[in-house]
Amino acid sequence: MRRLVPASILLGLAAGFLVFWFTPAQVVKRRTESFLKVITLDASENPTRRQLGAYSLNALLAEQVELESTTIHEANGSFARSQLESAYAWLCQQARQTRFHLLKFQSVTVTENRAEVSFTVDALVELPNYRPADGSYQAVFHWHETHDGWRLAKARWTTQP
Repeated sequence: MRRLVPASILLGLAAGFLVFWFTPAQVVKRRTESFLKVITLDASENPTRRQLGAYSLNALLAEQVELESTTIHEANGSFARSQLESAYAWLCQQARQTRFHLLKFQSVTVTENRAEVSFTVDALVELPNYRPADGSYQAVFHWHETHDGWRLAKARWTTQP
C-alpha cells in the first residue's frame, strides 16, 4: 500500500503534465518558437545546410499565408506556400545571417481551430547591402488547425515603439 501512494502521485503528475503539454495554446506556442528557429540562419552555416530548414518550414505553413509588415513593404501580401519556400531558399543564399529571438509572449488565444499568438521578438535580417530588420518587433501570428496540425496562416509584425 505504501508503494502505491507515491506511484499514484507520480502517475497523476505525469498525466497532468501531458494534458498541459498538449493543450492547443501550448502547441501553438511551440509552433511559433519552431518557426522562429527555422528562419534563424546562423552566419557560420553554409547556404546548403541552411536550406535543410525548408523541410521544417513546409510543415509549419498553410497553403496560403498572408504577411503584413511595416518595415519590409515587399513582403506584404498573400503568398502560396511554394512562394514562401522560394523566398526562404533565396534568403538562405543571400543573407549573411538572420536572428529571431522570442522575448515574450503577450497573449495566446485559441478558439476552436484558430489561434492567435501575440509576442515580442528581437529580429535581425542582415543582407549584403542592408538590414531590412534590426531591432525589437511586435508580432502576431494566426494559426489554423488542419488535418495534419497547426499551420501559420497569417503573420503581422510592426516595429516596437
